Amino acid sequence: MDTERLIELIRRAPVLQVLQEEGAADRRELEQHLNVSKSTVHRFTRALREYGLIERADGKFVLTSLGEVSIAEVTAFGTSIETLWELAPVLEAASANGIEIDVAAFTDATVTIAEPGNPYRPVNRFMSLISETETLRGLDPASINPLHLDEIYERIVTGMHTDVVFRPAVVEELLTSNSDRARTAFESGNLTIRTHDDLPFGLTLADDRIGVGIYGDEMGLLRLYVDTDAPAAYEWAEEVYTDYRDTATELTEHTELSRLPPVQVLNTDN
Repeated sequence: MDTERLIELIRRAPVLQVLQEEGAADRRELEQHLNVSKSTVHRFTRALREYGLIERADGKFVLTSLGEVSIAEVTAFGTSIETLWELAPVLEAASANGIEIDVAAFTDATVTIAEPGNPYRPVNRFMSLISETETLRGLDPASINPLHLDEIYERIVTGMHTDVVFRPAVVEELLTSNSDRARTAFESGNLTIRTHDDLPFGLTLADDRIGVGIYGDEMGLLRLYVDTDAPAAYEWAEEVYTDYRDTATELTEHTELSRLPPVQVLNTDN
């Protein structure tokens, strides 16, 4: 690999981007678009012409075929790097649990991050998916946010088919603190709960969109939520969900929950 040429390409990419957008531009137009001096534009264009990325046509600079392909690749590379940085917590969680993830499948994902002034941004994004789906499957290592428990309960009892895998402690808390609503949800026939001791992250599979959630250490709030409708990402989520679901224990079979109210022995099979 010619590292020097690659670095030069990335450094001069703004010129190529202008020509990609405008089709052609003379030196003065490049100066205005890039807000740089005449000498800087001269230096940039000379280097790019030497590399065969641009040429002169009718007094203006235009991309060569090589330049068109090169700027497309540089743009894609930049997008991939930005996605990598945003997905870093997801990648770390996946790696720690031996889960492979194709970053390219999340290139166009919506990334929602908690902010000091708005810590509920990720969970609100998650709830936006819940409000629009008729089916909900997934993994959730944390307790349901009390602010949204009523809304999720209403969605389940009014028809949202839900199959979710929780940690045993989360299920115990849910059934002991909300036993009446849990009983009603089970009796609706729309709820199946399984338990698993080791869940890597939050995972949502809605009708046509999937989401991955990373929780913070304090209060169990979502600090990052990434969602997308990309088919490749949905296929990945299906595989991860299926792996954990198939090794999870159905609620009726979990002996550690035998001390809980009668709701836990209801048949959750559909």
